Amino acid sequence: MVRPKRVRSRGSSSARPEQDEDYIPPTDVEEHPIESSRVGASSSGAGASSSRGRRRSGLDLVPEVLGIPDTPLLKGLGEHISALCRNQERTPISGWRCTWKNVLTFYQVASPALRDALGRTPLSSFLTIPRIQSDRRLIAALCERWFGDTNTFHFPYCELAITPLDFVMLTGIQIVGEVIPPLPDISMDQAAALMGVSPATVASDSGWEAGKVKLSWLGSILGEVALAVIDLDSLAFTSILRVFLLFILGSCFFMTDRSCVDSSFLSLMDPIDRFDTFDWGGAIYASILAGLSRVSRGGGRSARFFYPFLEMWAHEYLDPFRPTLRIPDITSFPRSSRWSAPCSKVDSHLLDKAREELDRLTMRRVTLRPFADLEDMIRLLCRGARRFLGRRVAFSYLGTCEYFLGERVLHQCDGEFRIPLPPPEMTPILDHDAFMEEMRTAGVPIHHLAGEVVTHSFYLSWFRGVSIGPIMRPFSTRPGATEVGGKLVEKYFQMRPLLAILEEDNRALTEEKARLRGRCATFEDPSVTLAEIPPHQCLSRPDLSFDFDADSPQDDDED
Repeated sequence: MVRPKRVRSRGSSSARPEQDEDYIPPTDVEEHPIESSRVGASSSGAGASSSRGRRRSGLDLVPEVLGIPDTPLLKGLGEHISALCRNQERTPISGWRCTWKNVLTFYQVASPALRDALGRTPLSSFLTIPRIQSDRRLIAALCERWFGDTNTFHFPYCELAITPLDFVMLTGIQIVGEVIPPLPDISMDQAAALMGVSPATVASDSGWEAGKVKLSWLGSILGEVALAVIDLDSLAFTSILRVFLLFILGSCFFMTDRSCVDSSFLSLMDPIDRFDTFDWGGAIYASILAGLSRVSRGGGRSARFFYPFLEMWAHEYLDPFRPTLRIPDITSFPRSSRWSAPCSKVDSHLLDKAREELDRLTMRRVTLRPFADLEDMIRLLCRGARRFLGRRVAFSYLGTCEYFLGERVLHQCDGEFRIPLPPPEMTPILDHDAFMEEMRTAGVPIHHLAGEVVTHSFYLSWFRGVSIGPIMRPFSTRPGATEVGGKLVEKYFQMRPLLAILEEDNRALTEEKARLRGRCATFEDPSVTLAEIPPHQCLSRPDLSFDFDADSPQDDDED
């Protein structure tokens, strides 16, 4: 690739996109080793309490909160970021390392030939999604509800997972192809040759750092090349395509703390047609699960995964965070492209507001199966992603495993609740044996790991014994109108048992009235007088006080 020599200066090139507001400058704080959470793996034994505590490294960003007991399912709750939510402390997540805006800026100015070449890759549909200005407060609140023990969100009413079908429907990236293995290191000379530049250029521009390529340097290459006119017959075309793909992978999906991308990805583009044969969807899906587990356990203060996906997911499942439709056409794909953004309901709200919305969610405000009416689209565009629902599947993330435990969220598959067995120990390595290969390609059946169909009320009584339930204080401690509103909400929850009894009495009286009218209308028994009909027996009222100065405990029953 012929690249004009740059004059190094403090000013930015006019050809480059403006600095993305999603970008957070790298810091030295995050250079300590990260120990990610794995499904079924826990440092504490069954029944252990995090209140016993253990000495944590001084570099850990989430201090252990004492006195928070473990549940039979979730361990180490004092070290999980939900502990900060309980005390309404600030979220530790301060870095947001997805520079999606720059990727779309370059894509929009690319020549027809370059866009056509990108359109033949597994990332083609993803590049057509309009960028959303993410509500990071909502995303931070969702991270506080994620637990790597089960790879699910734990809300007060049930568990919800990011299913493989959710991923494909919302990003358009298929989960199909050869598993991406652990990548061997490649030298700077090899990387430079694949990108069409000389090693001297990489060195002089300081584009290389410990086996990784700096994203800012890749952006400068794309900014200096005439992307709008580059033709398929150009000698630099293939090199520019590699640079563009590497920039997408490093900017959106496989971020690092130093704003670099692993140069080893280039080995999967030699020859360039090889890129299409790998399962990029499975790797990106696994990276989201791994990134959520890392940040929820305080493994760093930056969200190093495609975090806008969490907001896409919330738009489909959670009514309080569902914006208005930009495209009412139900055939739009990916599904995330149909929403207007930012969401009018949550635009610029406070973190505590997002936390409260999640803490008070009920089944009436949740869509368990958002794609239930799109079977034709799923069969046509998702290439069998639905087959993973109701199964246990392993997804490889550069040699390690992240698991989708389908038995825990069968209600997202068929709308019916079942009580699952505790998750087993899961190997973090994707062994190349027949069982693990089957688990990766199609998943394994898990109906023997879940019980019979039960009512949501029965499920909820079990779930409250193994999960965390509401984690906020009864009402917000913020001053002003929000605090007053919080007190009103608290009193409403105290009154709900009485309201339920009154509703039942009213229903019974209505039925009795209808029965009496029927008898009078048909002269069923003219000898019967009203004096002979026993009065309706109303249910007993609970002894509740509604003094606004009283501090009664909150009743969080929803059914």
